[in-house]
Parts: sequence; structure tokens; C-alpha cells
Amino acid sequence: MRNILFVISFLAAFFSFAQRDLTPGGSRSSYFGKADYKDYRFYGMQFSFGPSFMKTRMTNPLISATDATGRPIDYTIDPSGKIGFFAEVGLAHFTQRRSKLAQAMKKVFISYFDYGIGFKMLSGQEETTINYYNLNNNLISSASGNGSFQNGYVYGRFSIHKNFYIGKKYFIDNGLGINFDYRVLDGNKNYEGTSIGPKTFQKPFVAQINYDLGLGIKLSRRSFLIPGVTLPILSFYEWRGGCADLKWFDSNYLPIMAKVKLIYLFEKKSKGCSTPGTEDDRKRNNEFLQNN
Repeated sequence: MRNILFVISFLAAFFSFAQRDLTPGGSRSSYFGKADYKDYRFYGMQFSFGPSFMKTRMTNPLISATDATGRPIDYTIDPSGKIGFFAEVGLAHFTQRRSKLAQAMKKVFISYFDYGIGFKMLSGQEETTINYYNLNNNLISSASGNGSFQNGYVYGRFSIHKNFYIGKKYFIDNGLGINFDYRVLDGNKNYEGTSIGPKTFQKPFVAQINYDLGLGIKLSRRSFLIPGVTLPILSFYEWRGGCADLKWFDSNYLPIMAKVKLIYLFEKKSKGCSTPGTEDDRKRNNEFLQNN
């Protein structure tokens, strides 16, 4: 956790100084460089990365049963998540024009949408403890077994975002999206020691609806830093009643990704000495860069 916080702080500090909001019109010291008179497009690169973690249930019930010989037994299954990672690259598009309804209500319904392709490694483990009793319910012996896995997925993602600004520099970023994952690295499916019955494993292809929440920081007229968290809220393939967890061994695992997203808008290139775009384009660009 300290390493993650250090990376986020370093990136924020670096981009704050290297990409200072140098909007023309204000006084600037030589320390912050020249004022930025450039025009930028409404879209640019986005890069996201960070650790992943598999959340499991909080309590493990004691389950009573009988073995093949009819003797009473009870057992507990204890799953736990492990740290993995993910990285993604793609594009982000900020809304350029508002609908008539949005203009009438003076609201922005969609702040931007983004999409990307990436790779994520999801890791977890499970331990089973079994107690054996005689017919008088006296404990005879105990046995245990365990298994761990690391599953690697390539994925594609698309999300729509709504920003709630806190002043002009900070904003709460809410995103709702869809992701399609395919497992290219199969994790371990074998148990060491004793276990209960046959195991169940998630199919390689996964399709989910996801939600992400972040704290956005406008670093400059063209760059944004958004640390946050992303998690699935519903799976529609493999369908298991809408459950967003992934099944492995005898347990469910909910993948959660703590992310740092960087958005960097493309610069408008002028042809010769002319200014790119129409007058309306320039007005929209200036309004977006100043207020978005």
C-alpha cells in the first residue's frame, strides 16, 4: 500500500510541475515556463494500471455431512484473495456538443467516454479443513488441503463517465461500462491434500458490467490524473444469476482493481500558418479547456 501511495503521489507531483495549467492571461513566473496558447482536441490517449485483488466472503460456515462410509464429518472452506496486477491502453473522448435536453437543463449528462485493451492477472487461494467423527460424534481425525491459482486475462473495455467537479481542478469520476475478458493463462486446478467433491471453474470467456469510482485531478489544460477503483457489478456470461464473482475451486472471487488513469489530450495541428478549425470550433475548444 505504501508503494502504491508513493507512485500516485510521485505521478501527481510530476505532472503538476511538468504540465502546469498555463492558461493564457495570468502572470507566470519563469519557474513554471511559458503560457500555453495551444489548442487541443477533445480526445486523447488514456493509460490505466494498478494492482488487482480478489475479494472473498467474510465468514466461512461449518458444513455438516457424511463421508462415503456414512460417518459424520464437518468441514470449512476458506478462500482468500491475493494481489495481482493489470495494465491498459486506449482512448478517451470528452463530449464536444450537448443535446438539446442537456442545454435546456444546463446539465452535462456524459462528461466523457473511454475504451481500451489490456491484460490483468487475478490470483487467489483456497483451503479446506475436514473433521472426521465416529458414530458417537467423537472427533477421530482432521485433514486439510489447499490450492492456489493465477489466471491471466486479455480484455477489452468501454465505459461512459459522469464527472462532478469540486472547484475547477478536482472532480468525482463515476463510470459505468462493460468488459469482455478471455483467459489466456490458466491457473492451477489441482488441490494438494484433502478436498470435498469435484471442483468448478469459470469458463475462459467472461462478459460483465462494471462500475468505477475515482478522484480526478486536472493537471493541465490537456492532462488528467484519476486514481480510483473498478469492480464488476454483474456478469452476463458465464451467467450464474447475475453474480459478478468468478468461480474457482469451491469458492467465489470478486476481482477489484485499484487504478491510476492518465488522460493526455492530442494537440491540434495547424496547416501552415492558419489556425485549425472554424471559429465555433475554437470557441468550444477554449470553453472545454477552461471549464471541463
